[in-house]
Amino acid sequence: MSANGVHLRGQVFLLVAEDNPADVGLIRLAMKEHGIQTGVHVVSDGEAAVRFIDMVETDPAATCPVLAILDLNLPRVGGGEILRRVRVSTKWRDVPVIVVSSSLSPRDRKDAIQLGASAYFAKPSDLEEFLRLGALINQMLALKP
Repeated sequence: MSANGVHLRGQVFLLVAEDNPADVGLIRLAMKEHGIQTGVHVVSDGEAAVRFIDMVETDPAATCPVLAILDLNLPRVGGGEILRRVRVSTKWRDVPVIVVSSSLSPRDRKDAIQLGASAYFAKPSDLEEFLRLGALINQMLALKP
């Protein structure tokens, strides 16, 4: 069991790599609003994300999340580096990754997609817009084999 209560063996869960607790709350709210009842494992910086990815990669009994939500601007290790690690991993490479970022830069969007992001969601300032992330999560989960 992880530090926040998510079982890592045989349980369906999402990984959320986000350093802003308010945004984690909004992600959880968006999931609830769209009927997503999957467990969530949260890491609050890039180093913790790398440790989690490596743990799942090396532990034969550990389960990958069904989806990862990744902030690009994480402390210690950036989201781009985390995305690179996910895409070269034998266990993680097929996990859909939604990059959630405050950046509206077309360059950041393009770079994230080129690194293997499945989708890019720019964090809006409006709650109703943010809740649309739940629809994107459902869409990504529906595409998962």
